[in-house]
Amino acid sequence: MSRGHCEVRLTRRYDSTPAEVWGALTDPTSLGRWLARAVDVELVAGGAFVLALPGDGGLVQARVRELETQRVLELDWSHADEERSVVRFELAADGEGTVLVLDHRRIDEPIGMAYITRWSQALERLDRELGG
Repeated sequence: MSRGHCEVRLTRRYDSTPAEVWGALTDPTSLGRWLARAVDVELVAGGAFVLALPGDGGLVQARVRELETQRVLELDWSHADEERSVVRFELAADGEGTVLVLDHRRIDEPIGMAYITRWSQALERLDRELGG
């Protein structure tokens, strides 16, 4: 039986430059403060992007699908027993700040609501990381 899929799309504005937001998305030390401990981050197409989730949350085994410095980071996202999904971060300058659009698609429908909560909480931590 085929399961359905859903998508989570969240938009946030930060009072930080695209370079600062990009750094928070890609710097292993910064990632550890707002998302998860970075195990392996290779910022090249096809590069590994492996994160150890807090507690016993396990590993996210991701691969870089698309990379455009300070604009786009798209990852093949694989966690635990979930089907592979795609996480995309898009940045756009907005005056003296940055608009971030997080698009997580091809999520197995039964866990879609959980991802809304997870990503919302993570983006709140990102705001604190950026000094908001």
